[in-house]
Amino acid sequence: MLVQKLKPYSLIRSYKKGANIFFQGEVPRKGVMVSDGIIRSYTITTSGEERTIAFFVRNDILPISWLMGTTSTSLFYYEALTDVRTLHFSREDFELHVLDEPTVVKSMFKTLSEDHTAAMLRINGLEQSRAEDKVAFTLYYLMFRYGTKEENDLMHTIQMPLKHSLIAGLVGLSRENTTKILVNLQKKSIINYAGTSYMINREKLENHIGEDSFKEVILG
Repeated sequence: MLVQKLKPYSLIRSYKKGANIFFQGEVPRKGVMVSDGIIRSYTITTSGEERTIAFFVRNDILPISWLMGTTSTSLFYYEALTDVRTLHFSREDFELHVLDEPTVVKSMFKTLSEDHTAAMLRINGLEQSRAEDKVAFTLYYLMFRYGTKEENDLMHTIQMPLKHSLIAGLVGLSRENTTKILVNLQKKSIINYAGTSYMINREKLENHIGEDSFKEVILG
């Protein structure tokens, strides 16, 4: 629904993998909706390390805080994690054709609600004291926010180029430690990964993290 409302007032742009969409502290000139590909937001620590904040996939809009008038600049860096196609639109058109349309706002609110739930899952993961639990909860967050349910209703696929270093940056661990944990989870048949695709057994992952209440979370 958002696409239909914004597309007539948008310009189509393409970015190659690794290209910058916004810089931290930049005043955006346009809002962005992802048409194809994946964008990641990140920040840089005082020691020079990158820390991934979130990913943006098809139909996601950014930077939402600037579009809603909460901030005057981009809070993070945004870069193309893959080749990306986007729609660029003005904040005025966003206000006129999205915020002034109740049915569109309701659709956007549902998406933001799912994002909020996913963010809470991620925060819960970062609060874990054990490194393996941090990674397991983060995989649960990724499965909820970006996963696709398979036909058997048990396995979920995350089709995203999640290098071990990228997952390490999500949880604040070293790449070496993260790799050991991922290998261990694979040995337990909780996950299976090859190339840019992760397969996650939801039931085994939920049993591993020991949170029965999460079984009620609806994916997708």
